[in-house]
Amino acid sequence: MAKTSIFDSRSDEKEWINQIRKIVEEEVKVDIEVPVSIFRVPAALSALKPEAYVPQLLGLGPYHHFCPELYEMERYKLAAASRLQKMFRTLEFKELVDNLMEFEYTVRACYHKYLDLEGNTLMWIMAIDGLFLFEFLHIFMSKQATTETAHLLDSSGRKISPDGILSDIMMLENQIPFFLFCKIMSIQISSDDLNDSENLLSSILMNFSQAITPLNLKEDFPHKALDHAHLLDLLYHLIVPKLEEPQETSTGSPTNVNIAKKRTDSGNSHQVFVTLWNKLSNLNIRLPSKITKPIKNVMGIFGKVSASIPGLSSSASKNKENIKPENAVSSDGQNPVQVEKIMIPAASYLANVAGVVFCPSSGDISTIKFDEKEKKFYLPVITLDVHSEVIIRNLVAYEAMTVSKSLVFSRYTELMNGIMETADDAKLLREKKIIINKLKSDADVLQLFNGIGKSNMRLTHAPYFDKTIEDVNKFFNNSPRVRAYRCVKKYVYGSWIILTILATIVLFLLIGLQSFCSVYSCPRIFNITTVQG
Repeated sequence: MAKTSIFDSRSDEKEWINQIRKIVEEEVKVDIEVPVSIFRVPAALSALKPEAYVPQLLGLGPYHHFCPELYEMERYKLAAASRLQKMFRTLEFKELVDNLMEFEYTVRACYHKYLDLEGNTLMWIMAIDGLFLFEFLHIFMSKQATTETAHLLDSSGRKISPDGILSDIMMLENQIPFFLFCKIMSIQISSDDLNDSENLLSSILMNFSQAITPLNLKEDFPHKALDHAHLLDLLYHLIVPKLEEPQETSTGSPTNVNIAKKRTDSGNSHQVFVTLWNKLSNLNIRLPSKITKPIKNVMGIFGKVSASIPGLSSSASKNKENIKPENAVSSDGQNPVQVEKIMIPAASYLANVAGVVFCPSSGDISTIKFDEKEKKFYLPVITLDVHSEVIIRNLVAYEAMTVSKSLVFSRYTELMNGIMETADDAKLLREKKIIINKLKSDADVLQLFNGIGKSNMRLTHAPYFDKTIEDVNKFFNNSPRVRAYRCVKKYVYGSWIILTILATIVLFLLIGLQSFCSVYSCPRIFNITTVQG
């Protein structure tokens, strides 16, 4: 039987009253302009791949600081905070925390979930984790700039590589507000040095973003790094441009290209013809070459055409990767995340059927475009390594929770997922220098984007990309091979039942004719040379 109340005792009720009174009397009265920027990822989403959203080694901030499985990293954080504290002026650590107490409610305002922690506890967490992140960024960039291997050290001198916790640093639930960095520096550093220190930190943050981004950053970025909420927010605004909506939009639904995504049974039709012809060939009847040669030529041409047109190739389903259903059910029994995959032809079909050439663009995702005249599809270069999936997934989740209108980044991931149906599609994009693959195989790239496609929390909308998808689909639909396929499907496969009956009748007639010729000589009809005994 389910619990009907959150309270287990009278003391729990009194504690609840104290918490509510504190919120009403203190927090609500504070005029705070800081928007919520650090969210808990919905359980239905994180259940699809928990390791992409829940930190595995390091907990930063109040959401995961006290998780037992992550608390082993506490000694690393304390050692880093102590080292960095010594680099500043003469303030003791407790004095730093006391000075940060006036920003308690500003910190609380950054978090979407109510933080059931005392103010003093919260600020100790933020001071420790904030200083640790300071040192992490410095060490990571030092490692990037030199050939020496940099490590984090705990109080006993044991080492841990920054690469081992990079994914945890970039998770949405693990973010530390940038304004806290500024407050720590303003408390610790004299006003004369403060401006230089902030410029140095901004430079480190920009270089860090450049080092970890999977996509090219925007060339013009007018804001300072510290003007943003946290690391993930900074990376998002460095990657995602503000795109203008196209002036004209179609009233139809051109993105639903069923021919490209829905495999039909038409592929079996060609196999039926082949099977019938093989059986005819195995009959002990030598038909005149004037009949057999044209039939063989037609079968050969039909086989080549069917192999290159989506929906006709019987091998397409055999080459399909083993991918989980898109409407995956979470392990905790929650409702599945509903996913609608973009209906656009796969990369290999666009290249082989319609003659589209994929080209890498030199800019950010705003450089995505389709040139119908030159048959060129321009896509930005994306670099994929072991950290990329975590970064991309958390960017998608962050966008869904903060952007109300055009979900540009989510739409980009849907586009990439849409044009990759098999590992051959990923291989094509890799060979065209659009994907720089540092993973084990092209199949890993396919699985990565297929999984990210499931992580979209709501239907996306980005008119700029939708126009590009529409242009690609229109061009593909007007491709001569696709139009030929549609004619074949309409006029031939539409009458497939009748053709099957006729083919069966012909087969039985030929079998009967073979039986007849086995008894009676038919040299004149079938050009069979009689061997003289």
